[in-house]
Amino acid sequence: MTARQLISHAIASEIQLVAPSLFLDEITEVFCGNLDDLQKVQQHLLYLEQLVNEKALLIVVPSLAIRMKAIEIARTGNSKSGYPELSDSLYHALAIVNDAIFVTNDSKHVAKVNRFGHVEKLADYPKVFERIV
Repeated sequence: MTARQLISHAIASEIQLVAPSLFLDEITEVFCGNLDDLQKVQQHLLYLEQLVNEKALLIVVPSLAIRMKAIEIARTGNSKSGYPELSDSLYHALAIVNDAIFVTNDSKHVAKVNRFGHVEKLADYPKVFERIV
């Protein structure tokens, strides 16, 4: 299952995609560093706005509860295996606080924080989708 299929499910109103406001900055940075054609950058950013306007994607400014949970998640781990990134932890905390599932392609993050629940690998999304619909 790919991220595109996940988005397709959201467009079909089968699931709700929720992301912290940080997502917009991260995706803009990806476009800035990887797309030379400014028209393509604009096209992709307009598509994101369309997803938000159609309510397929909900952008959330993290509350205090989300930020505190993210800090708690980011402080787990150890010097050998490393610590979860705060940015990944914000996505994860958003899922926890909203009783949702953080779907990520970062299997290292999943391994480090699996004890918190509410996290699944993108590769496992088909099984997750079957459970939630």
